[in-house]
Amino acid sequence: MRRRFPLAMIALLAAACGACATTAPQSTRYSPILHAEPAAGSIQTRMPRTLRLYYNALPDVARSSLTLLGPEGEVPLRGLHTMAADDLMIEIMAPLANGDYAILWTTVVAGDPAEYAGEVNFSVAVEPD
Repeated sequence: MRRRFPLAMIALLAAACGACATTAPQSTRYSPILHAEPAAGSIQTRMPRTLRLYYNALPDVARSSLTLLGPEGEVPLRGLHTMAADDLMIEIMAPLANGDYAILWTTVVAGDPAEYAGEVNFSVAVEPD
């Protein structure tokens, strides 16, 4: 006499196996960004005039964006472009107040159809003249 597993038992086993699967933590997820200017975690004592992010392949400017957020909200930027074979660069249009900033970026790099996004944080601490 053959015994059959009830459908509920099969579903329970499948759920248990699925719970055993591991996913990569957010911090180990792949990102094409190599470094930034201003550097991540840096304290700028001179006023930055541009943002420049370096990637492991040529970013597609038309499918990329850079946004700068600071203590007074979004900072106006202009002229997203590449300067070399692996970067995105944009001009900061207003002086930055002292405080913490976040560069929010999205890009698609050559040879990879995936869209990537991330954040680079830095601080500004410029002494008045």
